Order: sequence, then C-alpha cells, then structure tokens
Amino acid sequence: MKSLLGRLGLGITLGLLLLFLFQWWVVNDAMHHMTEEYVLSNLQHEGDNLLGALRPNETSGEQELNPERINGVFQMPFSGHYYLVKVDGLTFSSRSLWDDELRLPDRFDVPVYGPGPQGQHLLMLSQRFHKQGHDIVITVAEDMSPMTHELHEFQLRYTIITLLVLVLVVVVILQAWLLKHSLRPLRQVRDDVARLEQGEVLRLSENVPTEVQPLVVEFNRLLGLMQQRLSRSRTALGNLAHTLKTPLTVLSRLADNEALQSQPEAQAQLRQQSDKIRQLLDYQLKRARLAGASAPGWQFRLSEELAPLADTLERIYADKQITIEMNLPQEQPFAADREDMLELFGNLLDNACKWASSLVLLTVNEAAGLVFTIEDDGPGAPAELRDQLTQRGLRFDESTLGHGLGLAIVKEIVDQYDGTIHFDQSPRLGGFMVQVRLPSR
Repeated sequence: MKSLLGRLGLGITLGLLLLFLFQWWVVNDAMHHMTEEYVLSNLQHEGDNLLGALRPNETSGEQELNPERINGVFQMPFSGHYYLVKVDGLTFSSRSLWDDELRLPDRFDVPVYGPGPQGQHLLMLSQRFHKQGHDIVITVAEDMSPMTHELHEFQLRYTIITLLVLVLVVVVILQAWLLKHSLRPLRQVRDDVARLEQGEVLRLSENVPTEVQPLVVEFNRLLGLMQQRLSRSRTALGNLAHTLKTPLTVLSRLADNEALQSQPEAQAQLRQQSDKIRQLLDYQLKRARLAGASAPGWQFRLSEELAPLADTLERIYADKQITIEMNLPQEQPFAADREDMLELFGNLLDNACKWASSLVLLTVNEAAGLVFTIEDDGPGAPAELRDQLTQRGLRFDESTLGHGLGLAIVKEIVDQYDGTIHFDQSPRLGGFMVQVRLPSR
C-alpha cells in the first residue's frame, strides 16, 4: 500500500464501516431500551390499578379484587398480560394464566425477565405496598415476544439500509478507482508534456485513447513543423550569409575602382557600408560555426556542448592565444533550446575572447536552474556604461571589430527564459564579468 490515495480510501472505508456498526448498535440498544421503558410504564400503571381494585369484602371483611376495575386483557387466556396479587395469605391470579403458574421474581421494584405460559418471554415487575394495615405484593407481567419480533423486524430493515449505504459507498469508491484508471492515459499525456518541456522527449506519445489521439497527433505535427521551420530559418540565414559574400566582394572591389577616386566621399561611404555588411555576415557565419550541425531538442547538456564551443573559439582567436577555462558541475542538463543556449554562451564567450588578454573563465554554479559567470582579464567596461551594454548597436570602443548586436541578443534570450543578467568587474581577473541566472522551467 504505497499509494496515499489507496491508504486514504481504505481508511475512509474502514472508518465508515465502524461508524455504521456503532450506529447500528446504538440505534438497536436505544430501541430496546425505549421498548422496555414503555412496557415498564404499562406494568407500573397496571400495578397501580390492581392496588386500587383491592377492597374488603362486605360480608367476610377479607380483601378481594373489584373485577370492574381490572383490565379485560387479564381475562383472556394466555393473552400475554398476567398478574399475581398476594395479601394476608391470599393469592389472586389473572384468568389469563389459565392453569399455569407465574414464577415470582426474587426482587422488588426491578424489572426481571422470565419464562411464561406457552414459552412466552415475560417482563415482570413486583412491587410491595402497605394499604390500610395490609402488606400487599403485586406482580405484573407482559409478554415481550411481539415487541421483540417487531424490534427484530426493525433491526433487519435497518441492517438492510446500512448495507445498502455501505454498498453505495463501495460503488462510489469503485467508480472513483475506475475513473482514475480511465484517466490514466490523460495523466500520461500531461507527464509527456512536462517531459517535453524539460527536454527529455521530442514529441508526445501517440499511444493514447482514441478520443484524445487526434489532438496528440495534431500537436506532434505542429511541433515537428515548428522545429522544421526553425531549423530551415537558421540554415537559410547561414546560407544567405555565404551567398552574400560574393556580391560583397564585388562591392569592395568597386570601392577601390579608379573611377570613384574622383568622388572620395562616395567611395568612403561605400567602403564603410561594405565593412558593416561584412561584419554582419561574419557574425552570422560565426553563429553557424558555433551551433554546428544541431538537432532540434529542448535539453542543453553543459559538458557535451560547452567543450566544443570553447575549442572553436580558441581556434578563432588563435592569434591572441586565448585560453578558456571552465568549471562545470556534474552532468546537469538544462531544459532549454540547444541553439538558444549555444547562441547565449557563444555570444558571451566570444565577447570575452574579443576583449581578453589571454584568459577567459566560465563558472557554472550548482544551483536551481542555470547560473553561470564569465570573466576575462581584459580592460573591463566603465561602470557608467554597463547598464547600456545591452542596447542594440551600442559599442563603447569603435577600435574593436563588432557590430553591437551580441549582448543585445543575449539580453533577448535571457528575457525569453525569464532570467536576469548582471554586468560587473571581475574580482579574480580584473576584467569584465557577466552573471546570468535562468530559472528552471
């Protein structure tokens, strides 16, 4: 019994069963007590009537019972109502006893059960009285069999009702179990969506009920279509950059043409715009080189992806002999688009390599989500300009090649993942430091 729901259901079932059994016992005991009290009340009333019916005989002076004050039920043989009156050595018994005797209880003023005529089950009450100098003992009895039979009938009906309620409870619990079992495939779809978000799977399982399958199939189709379009867009961007390099080379040669030497301003503008286009193309080609031949996925594995990225950047900046040191935790995949993360790390590491003298340090912290810092031993950035670094197109040093888009794109990716980015001076290397926090999804 590992399921909390199962334990709770079993506890509720046993609790209801015990409750109904206790209620059944309480109700039956109350009915029995109420019936007994009602009969005792009648016995006391009949005893008082018999006491009032005693009178002295006008001739002999002995005590006798006035038949006019005696209930007629005592005259019917074996009616279930009996009395026995003893006074001054005389005994008066009801006609209903016929020839049987009534066994007197040995206690007074206390109800006692005993056998009666024809196997009847009697409730008897004996009382002592003192009237006009006479000691009187009056015993009255009533057959409890009819009331016991009615009580048993009530118990049977109540038991049937209790069983029906218990059956209803069992049916409700069974229905809940069946509903839970029937909805298990939907929970599987929910779990698959969570795994898809975490990057553990690339599509939802289509092994689902017929009613839900069209929705899952359409979702997978749209997901695949989105991934294909994203891959085609990125590939087309790289291809476009390669394609434009040839026309750009032609424009550069035209800028050096002798025919434009007579128009130095136009020639300078043409060279300036050509250089900007070349920088943008180089940037897009560098992105394609950093991303490599990627496959669609939503799980970024740091140790597998960052080592090739660092190796690529070290080759790109081989003339500066840049070393990229990385402090990575144990395997800790992060649920995010692989190319987004490559672009994020690629831009930040590329920016660090561009400004570093010889060393770039990447540290990934063991924390929830993805938290990392990138530091370099370069000149750093002035404090008054750090808040403006993510503005698109802004460059605070025109002497270094670049187009001012890298940190702006980084900021867009960080915002897309509801993260934060912070710029500061590296306390260890003395250069620029950037810290990024991306929460778990």
